[in-house]
Amino acid sequence: MLRLFGALIVIIGCGLGGMVVAKSYALRPQHLRELSNALQLLATEIDYARTSLSEACSKIAGQTKGPAAQFFAQFAAYLEGRSGMSANEAWSKSLQVLADAGFVKQELETIGHFGSVLGRSDAEDQLKHLALLQTRLEQFGDQAEQEREKMVRLWNYLGFCIGALAVLMLI
Repeated sequence: MLRLFGALIVIIGCGLGGMVVAKSYALRPQHLRELSNALQLLATEIDYARTSLSEACSKIAGQTKGPAAQFFAQFAAYLEGRSGMSANEAWSKSLQVLADAGFVKQELETIGHFGSVLGRSDAEDQLKHLALLQTRLEQFGDQAEQEREKMVRLWNYLGFCIGALAVLMLI
């Protein structure tokens, strides 16, 4: 009876571990969409409202959710902090929020590149760069969606199978 209980715990534990990994694959496309929507809001603020960058980012942080909201809140805080930090430096430091949320290196580099343009040119040029960034994020989102379709099911099954294999090896 005790062996059966132990085997059940091992299988459930490994299965839950697989589900946690699968959830990370499921969240990535959602995070990319949220960031793309936040960038669309930034484009609107640049094009129509013409508010200051820190104020615009604070508004965006309030209108979005997830890592995109945290990213824009952090960016606005750096800009308002009066630390003498440029927009590019603040943008680069804020990327750590996205890295912690599971964005991959290529995505972070693409997003980081936009920071070097932010605030250095006129509104039209910034809008062009924003449009390019949104296009790249859509491509990353499509790739993440394809990866999600494959990997979520795989990790869900793999976790339980590894648990069952461990139980069989211990018997």
